[in-house]
Amino acid sequence: MWGASSGWAADANPNYGGNSVCESLSVFFHVNHCARTEFQEMFQRTSEELFPKMESSVEEMDTSDTQWGWFYLAECGKWHMFQTDSNSHCSVSSEDIERSFRTNPYGSVSFTTAKFNYTLDFSEMKQTNLTTLKQRPIKRAPFSISAFSFICENESIPMPSHWENVNPEEPYQLIPLQKKTNEYNEVSSLFGKTMDSHRIKRIKRIQNLDLWEFFCRKKAQLKKKRGVTTINEQMLFHGTSNEFVEAICIHNFDWRINGMHAAVYGKGTYFARDASYSSRFCKEDMKHGDTFQIHGVNLQPHLHKPDKVMFLARVLTGDYINGDSKYMRPPSRDGSFVNLYDSCVDNTWNPKIFVIFDANQIYPEYLIEFC
Repeated sequence: MWGASSGWAADANPNYGGNSVCESLSVFFHVNHCARTEFQEMFQRTSEELFPKMESSVEEMDTSDTQWGWFYLAECGKWHMFQTDSNSHCSVSSEDIERSFRTNPYGSVSFTTAKFNYTLDFSEMKQTNLTTLKQRPIKRAPFSISAFSFICENESIPMPSHWENVNPEEPYQLIPLQKKTNEYNEVSSLFGKTMDSHRIKRIKRIQNLDLWEFFCRKKAQLKKKRGVTTINEQMLFHGTSNEFVEAICIHNFDWRINGMHAAVYGKGTYFARDASYSSRFCKEDMKHGDTFQIHGVNLQPHLHKPDKVMFLARVLTGDYINGDSKYMRPPSRDGSFVNLYDSCVDNTWNPKIFVIFDANQIYPEYLIEFC
């Protein structure tokens, strides 16, 4: 990975992977600032200097020692280089695009990822998703590995490529999903396994960069601790009331605030495999409207019944054990204070209820509003 603080970064092309895990997501953002090692003056240039516009002739702007890279503007506001990736299955690299451009600087290139087909238009310098018709700006810019050498203080954290309108200045964004999209259908299908999916009114994607970073780092920590390449991860439901929605979207789940539901299997946050079970804890807060007068008589409109809310969360359940009401953390695997289980369940043979004691093992990914 190399890049510049002005926004250069090497990465694979974006595609949506609704059920993919952290390592399969293809767009990257820098969590920590990178330290410049040389060519300090180059980073003070304007974006026009760093990304010169396409000239009318390839020969006019090319020199024998110039290396060219192709970049797209990611949702995080930074330019990422096109790169083939075994996880996202992006079919072209920056070098592939450059070869096509040299052949026909006013033509186009088609490529695919795991779920989408794209076209790059050199004349308009746009990338178009042929399914969603969403477009992104692209750039052709000279680069030198030595000129743009960086030492990253920490490993980059993957950001889901299907996130939209990400604003790092806001704590989170709620993005309504369009019906008939793959993402909407996947969430609706999970809900519909035990509930009537027609009851769904809205599904919103929760985009919180901080919580996503915590989740991914926790996942990496667990894999390193266990010495494994994969950790058990599941999409699970959590029913609650409207009053807790914003707090969860900002701060994640906290059983001390959101309730423990009797804490039968331990004092933690409870999740369910089935939406029907979580729906038991979706409170219906009946609220009266304001009173008004007609001919001196005080009248009140009908009771307003707000939509119920349920979260669909990405949860690192890891290695689990049967829970107990006295547990304030998962029990030890070997009697030590170090080697603990990752979560507790109602039944290890066929778990339907999961108790999570560390919020970093949870990412609240979707908010489902239903009646």
